[in-house]
Amino acid sequence: MIGAVTVARDRLELDTGEVTVVLRSGDLDLDALDPARRASALSAFAGLCHSIDSPLQLVVRIRPLATVEAPGDDELGAAMARQRMARAAGLEAHSREILVAVRGVDGDQAELSAERAASALRAVGAGAVRLAGEELGSAVSCLGGEWSESARSARFGGSLVAGLALRRLPGHPVGAGWLRPLLMVRACCDLAIHLQPAPLGAALTSLGRKLRDFAAHRMLEAERGRVGDVQVDIGLDAAHALRGRLARGSGQPLQLSVVALGIAGDEAGLRVVTERLRSAFSAALIAAEPLHFRHAAARLATLPLGVDPVRAGKLVDSAAAASCVPWLAAGCADPGGYRMGEHRVSHEPVLLDPFDTARHHNANLAVLAASGHGKSFALGTLVLEAVQRGVQCIVVDPEQEYHRLATALAGTHVTVAAGSDCGLSVFEGDDGDDESRVTAVGEFVATVCARLDDVERALVDRAARAVLTQARAAGEQPHLAACLPLLGDTAPRVAAVIDRYCSGALARLFDGTQSLTLDPRLHVFSLRDVPAEHMPAVSLLIARSLWRLVRHEPRRRHIVFDEAGALCEHAALRSLLVQLARRCRKHGASLVVATQNAQDLLVTHEGSVVATNSATVLLGGHRAAEAARMEAAFGLTAAQRRFVETAARGEFLLLAGDRRLEMRIDVPPEYAAILGSTAPGPPR
Repeated sequence: MIGAVTVARDRLELDTGEVTVVLRSGDLDLDALDPARRASALSAFAGLCHSIDSPLQLVVRIRPLATVEAPGDDELGAAMARQRMARAAGLEAHSREILVAVRGVDGDQAELSAERAASALRAVGAGAVRLAGEELGSAVSCLGGEWSESARSARFGGSLVAGLALRRLPGHPVGAGWLRPLLMVRACCDLAIHLQPAPLGAALTSLGRKLRDFAAHRMLEAERGRVGDVQVDIGLDAAHALRGRLARGSGQPLQLSVVALGIAGDEAGLRVVTERLRSAFSAALIAAEPLHFRHAAARLATLPLGVDPVRAGKLVDSAAAASCVPWLAAGCADPGGYRMGEHRVSHEPVLLDPFDTARHHNANLAVLAASGHGKSFALGTLVLEAVQRGVQCIVVDPEQEYHRLATALAGTHVTVAAGSDCGLSVFEGDDGDDESRVTAVGEFVATVCARLDDVERALVDRAARAVLTQARAAGEQPHLAACLPLLGDTAPRVAAVIDRYCSGALARLFDGTQSLTLDPRLHVFSLRDVPAEHMPAVSLLIARSLWRLVRHEPRRRHIVFDEAGALCEHAALRSLLVQLARRCRKHGASLVVATQNAQDLLVTHEGSVVATNSATVLLGGHRAAEAARMEAAFGLTAAQRRFVETAARGEFLLLAGDRRLEMRIDVPPEYAAILGSTAPGPPR
């Protein structure tokens, strides 16, 4: 079948002199993408199929999920591992890995084909990582060792395998993803899709012979007075259509073969796996044949070698081959990611690393869910996981929901209120220069006064500059109260309003000395005791201080605004949140916004920017009207919108770039005890 194969750093060298390069793609569910993005991805794969000039192989490896996980380095990690094992008991969950192998007659052709394939995979959105060294060797490790073969199976080491191959294509038009029943089968198996260029002349000659055979069969049946075979009629029409497309040059001829290899430890298990594969072939409306005495060949055909010793190919054009896309399921298993829960359907763990720049264009997150659907629990889980990984979290908490979490993680919890020890300075600008401070004073006064006309804004700016000059000359801290004499005659309305913030308990909060010393692990600002009328001003000053921190002390940190939708009612706060959303990535930080009323964010342009700029979004249960807004904002499919409308507590639609999947927040009781809330229940 094939001779020796040598692993040479990042390529496989066959004894024929040919070279194979193996790429590992990420997972992606094309059917979950919005229509425009899906069309773009399918077009990229179709472009690859149209340009094939050497063998291309797609390998899908389906394996049962391990029921034992590493316990982790801490008590919470051990609790999470126990939770996963308990959930896995009785569940038949599988993981999927997709490999792409390209083979060339020499190294140069293989490299060119590999670069073309990698570019297409990136355009699809699946990405491409070239296998090398031990990783490449393990991908073809089944080549070594002893093996034996019988009619029904072959044995490789301690595993039994049995192969099936495509015998007949569907007798009707199909679209992209028609192989889904086979690719999503719940069985330990390897699936290989081989695409090999065929010479146009040979393809047309082969089609001519088939047309003659079909026509002769139809005439024979007519002479005998029998009803014609429907499969012959379908084959005749399909051959005519294919010959026409090839003759017009609308696609290039390819040999398509699909080989499935069931894997088990004993005969009984192999029979179960084989039967599931047969059923999957039938569900895809294609016929399969068992590869009696050719199971070893099936084993080789499903290794990423770019070689098909089974040779059970069917002649198709490149447009038809492009419908054999394997990216029909998305997971989220970022290495070292936050342990958020599990996939609602496959039960695979959901591990999310928002700082992974290879998967996310920024580290921003948005959590949108109606009241009672687990928004705060999801947000608390994210904060807890981040702190355990050394990521600083600063939370602006309007309801004092994070006090228990801050205490459990030895963080700092600060109550912001009039008369408290927390002091905020109005004269703290973004860059510390005078113009920045003047702007900060103007935005604060505009927020507390609800509005400022152009003249009033100019008068406030002039007063702020004068106070800064006086304070610098005296070597003192500037105070808002010093602006009152300058504004009393020229802007009495403004002076009357800001006078409230310059005396009594409010002066200590708004016109004192800045006293924000942040905990390097977890720092929570509780705004529960702040009256509603003062909430915009307090949030503005805190957000401005955090933006200054992000710029001057870059590190991995999450800036969390719970119930951010209510803050977007105020123009100055909206502008500051947009600034954070767009620019904190450059400083290694992440803006996290959460709201139970999505329209508070999506109804304004700035709020929509904050929500849609986030590379990662968790959409929980919502009413139909709000789901419609999210459908437009995030490009949801009809099925995704229905899920958002019917999601139970703790269920979210995870949007992480092109990865879109339904997930469930699933954490152990130890997490719930820290978060001070009841964890969502087990799978329904």
